[in-house]
Amino acid sequence: MVDVKNILVHKWSGDRLMPLAVAWPLTLYDSFTSAFTLVLPLLAVFVMSCKQPLAQDPDLVENIMKARPEHFEEILENQDQYEVQIVYTQINRDENNVPSFQSFYYHANRERYFYPASTVKMPAAFLALEKLNELNIKGLDKHCTMLTDSSFSGQSLALVDSTSASGSPSIAHYIKKIFLVSDNDAYNRLYEFIGQGAVNARLAEMGFKDTRIIHRLSIPLSEEENRHTNPVTFMRNDSIVYAQPLTYNEDPLPLKGQVLKGKGYLKGENVVNEPFDFTRKNFVPLEEMQRILRAVIFPEYVEPKGRFNLTNEDYKFLYRYISQLPSETTWPPYDTSEYFDAYSKFLLYGSEKGPLPKHIRIFNKIGLAYGYVSDHAYVVDFKNNVEFLLSAVIHTNENRIYNDGEYEYETTAFPFMKNLGKAIYDYELTRKRTYTPNLAKFRVSYDKVVKIQDELHADLYHNYDHYHIPALNFRRIKHSHIKPLLERFGRRNDFEISQIGQSVQGRSIHMAKLGQGPKKVLLWSQMHGDESTATRASFEIFNFFSQRDGLDDYKQQILNNVTLYFIPMLNPDGAEEFKRRNALSIDLNRDALRLVSPEAKILKEMRDRLEPDFGFNLHDQSRYYNVYRSSKTASISFLAPAYNHEKEVNAVRAGAMQLISSMNGVLQQYIPGQVGKYDDTFEPRAFGDNIQKWGTSTILIESGGHPGDREKKQLVKLNFVAMLHALGAIANDSYSGETLESYYAIPDNDRNLFDLLIRNGKVQQDGKGFVRDIGILYREQDEKTGGYFLRSEVGDMGDLSTYAGYQELDATGLTITKGELYPHIFEDISLIDERRAEAWLRQGYTTVRMKVLPKGEDKYRYPLRLVPASTNVVPEISLGAESYLILKNDGEIKYAIANDEVYSW
Repeated sequence: MVDVKNILVHKWSGDRLMPLAVAWPLTLYDSFTSAFTLVLPLLAVFVMSCKQPLAQDPDLVENIMKARPEHFEEILENQDQYEVQIVYTQINRDENNVPSFQSFYYHANRERYFYPASTVKMPAAFLALEKLNELNIKGLDKHCTMLTDSSFSGQSLALVDSTSASGSPSIAHYIKKIFLVSDNDAYNRLYEFIGQGAVNARLAEMGFKDTRIIHRLSIPLSEEENRHTNPVTFMRNDSIVYAQPLTYNEDPLPLKGQVLKGKGYLKGENVVNEPFDFTRKNFVPLEEMQRILRAVIFPEYVEPKGRFNLTNEDYKFLYRYISQLPSETTWPPYDTSEYFDAYSKFLLYGSEKGPLPKHIRIFNKIGLAYGYVSDHAYVVDFKNNVEFLLSAVIHTNENRIYNDGEYEYETTAFPFMKNLGKAIYDYELTRKRTYTPNLAKFRVSYDKVVKIQDELHADLYHNYDHYHIPALNFRRIKHSHIKPLLERFGRRNDFEISQIGQSVQGRSIHMAKLGQGPKKVLLWSQMHGDESTATRASFEIFNFFSQRDGLDDYKQQILNNVTLYFIPMLNPDGAEEFKRRNALSIDLNRDALRLVSPEAKILKEMRDRLEPDFGFNLHDQSRYYNVYRSSKTASISFLAPAYNHEKEVNAVRAGAMQLISSMNGVLQQYIPGQVGKYDDTFEPRAFGDNIQKWGTSTILIESGGHPGDREKKQLVKLNFVAMLHALGAIANDSYSGETLESYYAIPDNDRNLFDLLIRNGKVQQDGKGFVRDIGILYREQDEKTGGYFLRSEVGDMGDLSTYAGYQELDATGLTITKGELYPHIFEDISLIDERRAEAWLRQGYTTVRMKVLPKGEDKYRYPLRLVPASTNVVPEISLGAESYLILKNDGEIKYAIANDEVYSW
């Protein structure tokens, strides 16, 4: 459920419609903790973590370090020498997985200068992506070839990049190199693209007032040379998409007074015996850099002005490369003896060589220069459900001479970073949380398929993008969409694709066989033509088995122990029309006894011929199912069908129940509280019930609705993970350890959801106001082109307190009206445009008259009810009516509901 805190609405901004996410964390900015002065004994630090969800010790970080004197005693006793600053932020989730943050500080001081080194590359990467979005030029994206010219002193060309797969430079490849190995040239190119003035102005606008990024790295340029940034040209298919001229920053640099460090510095071959001047060097306070990282890791929970303008695809891209390791990268092909896994992961690992545990992921950026070592990290442990933010810097320059290369990185700085990360991580392992975090968002795929924690489901979820088939990215797939895929897999020696019959209208029905194990599993999908989620997942399962990669041992275990038989589309005629029934208007799932339909006969014949041990009956259910007594969607529902009216449990049905329990345990890690159990009333005509009766342990999977996923892409992924996990559990018999009690503990389905639920509004009718809730449903209407559009309608009114919505709007204190009839009559829809329509809506007009009404989807192109010219009144708000509503507060319009859109002013 998405409640009013997270509802996506629209805000009026001039003549544009701007998305506005109303989502506030409990704490937007953490400041130094000053409300608590309690000093606890060292032992109490750890006892407290077991008793309280939020630690309240203001000296928590220092006490954690004091508890490990073998690692931190020298650092603590020589604070002035090492200039250590630390910001540790705990993350606590509520029952809806919404995070809140509490930060603890050790000598963190925004006025205390330290050199940020390569950490400035992180905001540069974010700002480069943001600039592409702000330019909003067709064909311009992060993958375009980026050609950097030279037209001022100190500038250099960048026309090729041998480390990229294409041989050409691009924003995307520069960002990859920045996070994988902290490449300096990659940062310089992004700095040149954004421009010196723009970098600092934008960061200041976002609230990072003390940050300054004013020079390139590793190139000794003058202040004037750094003010000038290169001309840049973006190309796509040999055509210029965007050309940016030489840029000059005329604004004053954001300096904060003179900063002198040390007692000398090396200049050429000679030591200059005077402090080194950092006055005109980059600087980002520790706390601000952590907030910059948090703005990308948790964008929904940062106030609007503090967010980068990034797309969902940008975030996924960043999550991949902020956390990816050099050994997981195809381009560039890094020498892992030099670029080892911990090369850019100082916290927790320091400079240790060898592979790192894959169940721990660090989303971070490090810096190292002039004796300063820093790291800003979001740490995630998927196995133990741990997450935290940690930023730290230490200075190691014992002789106080700069530029001589004599810094104690290996002996002091790296061990400190490793030990600090480990100490905080160990503390987090013991810290009690009221709610276990759902960290699925951060299980991203990498350039190479990698194991992350020796659990099939986690590795599948993590590497899903490698097996995903974009050609099946929509629900309304037809027989013609799967035929080329069947042909493709049929050309492989390890697949056996056979035609096992034809539909009523003569379309071929195929079965795919793979594996050679003694246990047999039959899986059939799209028995109902408009239920395609598992069909799409099945082809991605084929893709999984067809590739050779880091998960091969899982594949071999399944294929050596199980023989798989897939019927991916049993009802191709229904799929052609995206309708439930076949061409005879028969529901195939009610034809298991009479076997009138050729498709039903095919399924029965395959069941009888193969006599499988397990059967998977794969369906989609309504998106309006929720989990019983919960506001959460029943995104996936299971059932071990009954084989008689008494709902008895024999060994066959028990096996299905145990396997479902195992699958539920996996899915709870990705969609906690969103798995339901389907009604097990015996249906004597149904295939699932009868196949259970005939001796095959049968598992019904129903894919329902999922927030923000009308095309069910996420549900395809969850089907992929759950089905392959189940096949692995069958292969190794691990499911047999599950109890029947765990199956019965899965909550039942309920059906109490709306697309939009407006609560507690005063509805105007006949001049009177009545408080009631309004539940709105978005009905799909077929387009001529084969797609669909949404037509919303009022599904229910009254006391809907036991219902929930994908989106909810609290209308307490607001009056809900039907809106007004626009006074002018238009010839046809060509005289209306989006800007006009939204302006009228803002004035309270919901209905427009036309002499020639558009048909089908054109009628819903704009946020207005279009009616015949003869119409004189706007219909009352009533059941089944189209939902065009105005919400007012003391006569002032606050919201408008226009078909399937919510607008806010």
